[in-house]
Amino acid sequence: MAEDEELWFGRPLVPAKLFGREAPLEIELGTGKARFLIEAARRQPAHDFLGIERALSYYRFSRERLARSGLGNARVLRADGRLFVTTSIAPASVYAFHVYFPDPWPKKRQRKRRLLDALFLDVLASRLVPGGLLRVATDHPGYAGELAVLLQTVRDLEDAGWDSMPAPPPTHYEIKYREEGRPIRRFLLRRRL
Repeated sequence: MAEDEELWFGRPLVPAKLFGREAPLEIELGTGKARFLIEAARRQPAHDFLGIERALSYYRFSRERLARSGLGNARVLRADGRLFVTTSIAPASVYAFHVYFPDPWPKKRQRKRRLLDALFLDVLASRLVPGGLLRVATDHPGYAGELAVLLQTVRDLEDAGWDSMPAPPPTHYEIKYREEGRPIRRFLLRRRL
């Protein structure tokens, strides 16, 4: 296993070292096939985009696609999203978090495995700069309903309305689910100033 394939754990992230510049940082938790990451980096060259992927196969796929893209403002790290944000990201340092189609773990006994719970949403909010964004999308109706209620409990976040800003590039899953006719629920929240 290559050194970059080891899970990132407990080291502080220094974006200027990773990207070689100071720029607004956007983090995607769960990069999948890196479609969003690459297109977002192309659309916004003044921002830096970091993908976090735990699964080794998806990490390798994303790493190779990013290398072929030649983009200097997009990177991927292999890490557990929750641990990475909690232990490696400084407070008030991220412009936006993107969480698209996280595993809904629909069975009651599985729900403790969900990425987005009350505690982690508070951590995400604390890592956002004032006015920073949290974007979430899911195709799972039950999870969407629970998220809608849960997101209202995060004191430092306010609903910004998905359509208040231009839509981000679609992920591989979003394209697939739209073609299948699945309804997609989207959330855009802003950290209070």
